[in-house]
Amino acid sequence: MNATCCNPASTATQSAPSVGVTESLQKPLYNVIGNADAYEVRVELPGVAKSGVKIDLEDNVLSIRGERQSATPEGWKTLHRELSTLGYQLRLRLNTPVDEDKLTANLENGVLTLKLPLKEAAKPRRIEVQ
Repeated sequence: MNATCCNPASTATQSAPSVGVTESLQKPLYNVIGNADAYEVRVELPGVAKSGVKIDLEDNVLSIRGERQSATPEGWKTLHRELSTLGYQLRLRLNTPVDEDKLTANLENGVLTLKLPLKEAAKPRRIEVQ
């Protein structure tokens, strides 16, 4: 297993243009752990529902985006807002190939957990001397 699994692939805060609006994204807090078989990435996405999470893996770059839904109920209006409506974006370049068909993702209590099994060719092997 490579001692380092990944490197940040983008800047911490970005602005993405949308129809007349600038959307701000912040880099979420995250941890990466691993063993000889897989990496596990845990990302804090407070206030993000499962439907607001988008995960892509392309050219060994893992992209995670979380969008908060801040809807005011019908018939109500916002009088004061301090809760952040910023979304999250994290891009990590994976240094070791992972098995894309076996990736799993789970969001529980605001923490996204991704399990990234390594491809067989990337796993360390012990070779016995004959």
